[in-house]
Order: sequence, then C-alpha cells, then structure tokens
Amino acid sequence: MKQRHVALIVEDDPATAEDLVEIIRSIDCTGTVVDNSQRALRAFESQSYCFVLLDLNIKGDADAIKGHVEHGKSLLRKIRQTHGVRNGSTFWLPVIVLSAHAREADDAVEVMKDGASDVIQKPLSQQVSERIRRTLEASGRESHERCHEIPSAKPPNVQDGIVIAIPGERVGRRTLVTVGSTAVKLTDGTLKILLHLMVARRAGTWLSKVTLGAEPNEGFKGISRLMEQLGPTLADRKIIENDYHGNYRLTADVTVGECRADKLDEIKDATISALAAKLQKV
Repeated sequence: MKQRHVALIVEDDPATAEDLVEIIRSIDCTGTVVDNSQRALRAFESQSYCFVLLDLNIKGDADAIKGHVEHGKSLLRKIRQTHGVRNGSTFWLPVIVLSAHAREADDAVEVMKDGASDVIQKPLSQQVSERIRRTLEASGRESHERCHEIPSAKPPNVQDGIVIAIPGERVGRRTLVTVGSTAVKLTDGTLKILLHLMVARRAGTWLSKVTLGAEPNEGFKGISRLMEQLGPTLADRKIIENDYHGNYRLTADVTVGECRADKLDEIKDATISALAAKLQKV
C-alpha cells in the first residue's frame, strides 16, 4: 500500500478545517485537525508529521473564546525550536501559514522570519493544493518515503556566506525576499535587479548595467537602491561587487536559494516572470 504524507492542520474554524482536509485528500495526503496551539503541541508528542497547515489566527487553548494572531506566531516559533532542521536553504518540516485578513500582511513578513515555509492568504483558492505540493518538493519530501530520511546537509552558516531566496509572498505592492534568516520587502524595480543578479550568479557571469536599462556612459543608481532596501539586513556587509566598468555581480559568499517562480507569476509582470523562469533553468 502506498504511504501518504500526513499533515497537522491547526485551524479553529470547522468549515475551513473541513476544506483543508478535502484539499490535502485531493493530493493524496491525510491529516489530523486540532483547533488550538496547546493541542497542536500535544499532537507532535504522539506522532510525526510531514507538513503543517497553520492558521495564523488561532486559540491558545480549548477554553479560549477567540483566536489571536500572537498564538499562531508563538506556535510557529515553538515548532521551529524542535523542528528547525534544514534541507539546504529550506526547512525539512514545511510549515505553511494561513492568513485570514489583509491586515495580517505585515504579520506575513514576520512569520517568514520566524520560519514559515509559505504564507497563503484566505479565503482559500484552487492554488492551495499546488502550493502544498511545491512546498513539499522544495523541502525534499517528494514522496512520503523521503520523510523517513534525515537531511545530511548542514544549515547555511550566514557567518561564512549568505543565502538569498525569494519566497515571493506579496506584501502590498512589494515582494518578500529572505536574506539569510531575515525577510525584507522589495519594490518591483529592485526585485528585477536582484533577479538579474541571481541569474548572473548561477550562470557565473557579470551583469552589465546596460542589461538593466542604463546608458553605457551614464551612472546607474539601481544597485544603490537595491542595497538601500537590503541594507537593514546586511549592516555593513558587502554582497555586490563591480569591476568599475559598469558590470556587477553577487559576491562569491552569496548562495542563490529557492525562487518561487509560481508566486512571482502572480505579480503579472512579464519581466519578473521571465527572469524567474530563467533562474530555474540556469
């Protein structure tokens, strides 16, 4: 008999929980539903799970009258304290956070920093099953048989190098990018520059400012704008170098992590989509 992925669904709304059960069944997964953070922690004590679907706005315990975002954030942090193993640049145990309201957009940035693998906005759409599938693949759990394996790769050491990844979650008119363990929000313009640099890094080439739209004999401020937006995460660390002839590249200690091309396609920008697709191929 084929083994199936087992999910822990943390959702205090019965109707939504039922929808999530149907969604995971559609991709041949099974699961356990709990309605508060205490029960979620007890569930981990008695069983292993392949992934977690976590409502951000949940109850702390069975006696609570209503849920609160802080309970979801706290549970995520507790899960990562005991399930923080990485498989390359992604967590071995995927935790997909469900966010119910647009006002939680800022919370989406924080939970990515706290270890969420993806953030899905409610109401749920037909894309949820595909997002779950992609997150499982990114973590290395293509099949349930893989779930019994422990990744041998060590977590990226940001003291020796930095992993830049694009989970692609949209926050207002900006896109979420992670630099090491820190999340930042980039405008579409600076996101394009970063994607160009990531493509060039994987291809082992320099990036000309002309490719970015600058004139050969003019200065180019795009790199400076990108560094300004990344600045709070880097302090004084330099991750982009130039040859003083209008060419740029990411420094050798930068690793290009996962880029969610499917999420970037949702921006509906042809250049961003093309760069994301190119990054998958190089």
